[in-house]
Amino acid sequence: MPADADPTIHVHSVQEEYFYMMVHPCPCGGPWHSESQEMDETGAKVLHPVTARCFKCGKQRTFHFALDERPGPADPIRAVNPTDEASRALDLAEWLDLAQFYLARIERLTEAVEKAQSLLDARQCLEEARKFFGPGDVAPPESALWSDASRRKARKQAEAFRRSTIESMLERLPSMDRLRQVDSMEQKTFKRAVRDRARERVGRKWWQFWKLFRRKS
Repeated sequence: MPADADPTIHVHSVQEEYFYMMVHPCPCGGPWHSESQEMDETGAKVLHPVTARCFKCGKQRTFHFALDERPGPADPIRAVNPTDEASRALDLAEWLDLAQFYLARIERLTEAVEKAQSLLDARQCLEEARKFFGPGDVAPPESALWSDASRRKARKQAEAFRRSTIESMLERLPSMDRLRQVDSMEQKTFKRAVRDRARERVGRKWWQFWKLFRRKS
């Protein structure tokens, strides 16, 4: 099936692209998985088209993303938006939905590395939601809600959309620096465990083979 032609989606990071694809699943409801992507730096923006296919129905779509600059190896792990600028890809309601998803997901996870990453993502989503508030805003300004669905949700859950509620949630979470540190440590521990298990498998197979050889001789 040919890919759909979409307008350019301005993002601050590849992680924000991932969140956008989560929030905008296939019309059938299925999640997207990336099949191909490449970056074009010929213009003022870094163009990053991502061709994805729906896990459920197989429909293909191309997301046309644009970044201000190519991600570097020294960038923080899975950083969403290092600037104070509010997102141009997702509105406040969508960031709050993502935050709630990652907070609820922690209880279902068993791997420490996944829990650390989920907590980090939840904090980043809450910080993105907070960026839509101006200095004197108590409730979200109209410019923070881009669809009828988001506006209905904000009216129905007015307390959850207040600036004070978002800041209270952030105060209960570890700092961003601490979460990045824990995430980095857990990833190293996870990778080391995977390597150790791989060595054990290789060693066990070699030893079993050697015992077979000894019996034959």
